[in-house]
Parts: sequence; structure tokens; C-alpha cells
Amino acid sequence: MAINVLPPLIANQIAAGEVVSRPASVVKELIENSIDAGATNITLIVKDAGRSLIEVIDNGCGMDREDCKKCFLPHATSKISTSEDLRTLSTMGFRGEALSSIASIAQVELKSKRTEQELGTLICIEGGEIKRDEETVCKQGTDIKVKNIFFNTPARRNFLKSDNIENSHIDDAFVKIALIYNDVAFIYYNNDKIVYKLDKANDKKRIVDIFGNSFKSKLLDINEKVDIVNIHGYISTLELSRKNKNEEYFFVNGRYMKNNYMANAVERVYSNLLPEKTFPVFFISLELDPKNIDVNIHPTKTEIKFLDDKLIYSILHAAVRKALGQNTLSTQLDFEKKYIVFPASKPKTPIYQPSISYNSSYNPFSQGLNNERFNDVLPEKVSQSQLAFANQGFDNEIKTQQDIFAPFQFLNKYIVTKMHDSIMLIDQHRASKNIIYNRLLQNQSPEIVCQKLVIPYIYNVSKKDYSIIKNKLSDLQGLGFELKEKDEQSFELIAVPLSLSIEKAIGIIEELVAIDENIELDLEEKREKHCLRLADNLAITYGIVLNKVEIMKLIAELFKLSHPETLPNGEKVILKLNEDFLSKIF
Repeated sequence: MAINVLPPLIANQIAAGEVVSRPASVVKELIENSIDAGATNITLIVKDAGRSLIEVIDNGCGMDREDCKKCFLPHATSKISTSEDLRTLSTMGFRGEALSSIASIAQVELKSKRTEQELGTLICIEGGEIKRDEETVCKQGTDIKVKNIFFNTPARRNFLKSDNIENSHIDDAFVKIALIYNDVAFIYYNNDKIVYKLDKANDKKRIVDIFGNSFKSKLLDINEKVDIVNIHGYISTLELSRKNKNEEYFFVNGRYMKNNYMANAVERVYSNLLPEKTFPVFFISLELDPKNIDVNIHPTKTEIKFLDDKLIYSILHAAVRKALGQNTLSTQLDFEKKYIVFPASKPKTPIYQPSISYNSSYNPFSQGLNNERFNDVLPEKVSQSQLAFANQGFDNEIKTQQDIFAPFQFLNKYIVTKMHDSIMLIDQHRASKNIIYNRLLQNQSPEIVCQKLVIPYIYNVSKKDYSIIKNKLSDLQGLGFELKEKDEQSFELIAVPLSLSIEKAIGIIEELVAIDENIELDLEEKREKHCLRLADNLAITYGIVLNKVEIMKLIAELFKLSHPETLPNGEKVILKLNEDFLSKIF
């Protein structure tokens, strides 16, 4: 087979597969270009989750007509001219692939003008081909519109996820840039509605503007400056934690970076202070010589290599431990006192040893109080299970089974029932967990019983999470939650699933948010794991007393499942005691 040189358009479309994976990638590249152009005001406009329009308007230095045409050429860049420049990079983009890749898979309109020019330039490109090139009236800076992304590669367009997921990725890309460039004012519109309006501010104010006022009193300063690295930013107090790592932010020389090794340096400090599977929140910026890092190891430039990674790890770990240790004690205890003095009291009257007198002839049973009367005065024990099963078609089945054999609860942990020639021991928590898991997996409401809170709890969230939770209010209601919108960054938590603490309830809500906003959770395997973890938190707990009807409904629901005996993680739900089993024991 002969070897062919690919045409420029196809080569750019292949490059776009690495650089432009979804609309959020376009948002990231365009905003980074605006920052590199020295913009102090940036407006982002998104429609239909970026499918129909992504527009970025800035007041940067702008481009002349020649640069407007050059910027769409492959490997066109103003950042580097020699290989040595790669070792001293301090800008956002530098390889010159972004605009050429975007232009190859979308319809692009660019307007740009420098300060000294009277007229600006208008360039229209469709599928990599220039359709218009003319002078136009426009403001200083650049206005670039990307329309109908992947219009000429429909297979890739079909791989885009729901609007909620794509919007979540766009929000995430925007936040990662807005956090570190707090000297730039941003406005972000999504479907003509303002999502973020961020004025220039100091770094802490920018965090609060994005994530809400609840962060204001829960952030600790971290500052450490040594020869190799300058570390500054904020870490969370123990009161602020998350069930996922979505609010762990690392920035290296002004660029968001992902580095699990360095993240572990922070997480290790909190490991024995936070509950299991709970993570800290942090916003940490590292500044070091560009020669000591390599950001060109991933097409999207979000991963990084450090020349002295072990040394930086140790410095970072020590800096976080120092900041947390100095600020975690809310009260100061005086350990200097060697003893405690209690005031002596002098009794006014002499103290005598108490004496006990009793009537040896008294018989408490002489009045004829029998067991029946004693039992009558006992209050009937009322219980309510955490899981409310739909009562459709079970009444006759329950009555029939009760006539044959009445299942019962043992140790408030297990249900004992008979089926055919076997006795079944059912773990009530795992049975409930199996039922809820299967309903969540099939997007059905598990119908959890809820309990009203005496005083509504104000649940503060970031603007990014607010829209996700708002879209899930009906799903949350089916899980036993009742939330009411308070403002654009908070909800009133009015009711939670039965027997659940507020802290655990919020953890479940965060778990649901993570399913929507995490890239990896698009995978079915990840979704199954999260549904299982969610079901574990919502299932009937050990110690809950079930009445006869609840027991029968739990059994009926369990045996409707295709795999009632075990959970997907291998946990055993049912122990079957049949003749063979008993023969081996006896």
C-alpha cells in the first residue's frame, strides 16, 4: 500500500481530535488566547452547551489583518521561535494548533483590531477554508465566534454528552482559568443568562465569588517560599471537605495542572483528620523556574512533570501541615497548669451516714397484678423502615405467604423466611442496598422515606453545582430529600432520608453532583460504582425495627431482582440453609 501525505484539512481534523475533544476545550483555548493578549475584560457567551455557539470577546492587544489570517495556520504562534524558547515558557498556549484545529471542525468568525488601527479585520472560515476576508468596524481587541462545532464530523458530534454534562465541563474550564487570573474581570453567559460576573479581586475574594460565602471563613492561608519553589494559596479547614476531588485545584506558573502525586502530598496531611473517602478543598499555586518543569507531555497541557518532584512534594507536604496545624485549634488550652484547685466547702451542720428502712412484710403481688395487665400498660413499639416500597400487587402475595410461613426479624439485622425446602437468612441492609442500587441504575425512584428537619439547614454551593442540583431536585425528592431554592448559591434543606444526619445527607447530594460533572463518570463502570455507594448510604441500617408488612415487602422486592443473592461488589445478601447444608454441619 502506497504512503500518502495527508491534506492539511485532514491533518488539522486529526489534531483537533487531540486538542478539541468537546466544547469545553474550545472555551479553554479561546480564553487562554485572550489572557495571552493582555486582556483585562473577557466575556464568554455559550449557547446550546457550546454546540451552536461559543463566543469570546476581549479587550486585549488585538491583531492586524496579516496576523488574523496567520493565526489559523497550523503551528502559527507568537510564543516561540527557537527550540530554546520551549525551556522558558510562561504563556498559556504556544504550539499554534488550537485555532487551526478549531477552524477545521467548526464555522469560525473572527473580528480583531489593534489600538492604532482605524478599522479592524473580519475573517470567516468554514471547515478550514476562508470564506470572507475584509475590513470591518469593531472595538479594540478580539471577538471570536465558533459556531456549529463538529458540523463536518457528525460522528464526533454524536459522541457529545447531554447539555448538563457539556455545560458542566464548560463551567469547569472557565472556573480553572478565572480562579488564577483574578486581575481579569469575567462575564459568562449561558443561553442568555449570566452564570458568573466576576470583578477584579484578590485571590481569596475570587474564590468566594465563585464558590460562595460559605468558603470565606473556611480557608487557611498557605505560604512557603524557598529557593526551588514558591507555594501560596489556600487550604480548607476540617469543616470544609468533599466526597470527591473536584475542588482540588493546582496551578503551576499561572496554569491549571493535574498532578496526582502532588495532590497526595496535601491529602496525606488530612488523611487521619477527615472521614474515610472524604477529601480536602484547596487552591494552591506553585511558582518555579520554567526550566524545571515540562508541560508539553499531554495534548491539552493539563499534566505536568517536575524535575525535582520528590523535593517539591516534601516542601508542599510540610507547608500544608504547618498551615493546618497552626489554625485547626479553635480554642487555646493551657497545658502549663500542673493541678486544678477545687474550692473547699465547710459544712454548717454535721454529716451523718444515711439509714435505710423497709417493710419486710410488704408483698408487691398481693393485689393480684398479673402478666396480662402488666403487658397491657406497655406502649406498642412503632417502627418505620427507611425504604418505602411501592405497594403494588403485594397484598395478596403477602397474605398468602403469611398463612404458610411468617417471616420474622432476628437481632434487628436479619430476616428469616422459608422458601420451598430452604430457610433463608437475609441481611436487611444489603437487601435494601441491592434494591435501591438496581432502581438507581435503571433511573427509577427508590422512594425513600424522609424526615423533616426542625430548622431548615442552609446548604451553600458553588454556582457550578447550583445548576446541577437544581436540575436534580425531582430525583433528590425521590431519594428522600426536600430542597428549596434560596438564592443563586444556596438551598434550604428541609427534609433528609430517615435516620440520616445532615452531614451524611450532604455527602449523598455531592455524590450525585459528582456523577454529573466528572469526566470519568461518563463510563458505565464508574456510574455503577457511584450508584452502589449511594445505595449503601440510603439503605435500611442495622438496628432498624421492621414490622410484618415491611418485612414482606422487602422480601417481595428483593426476589424481583435478577440477582437477589449477591451485590455487584460480591457482598452476600442471602444465606440459604437447606438439607445439604445442615447435613454437613450436623
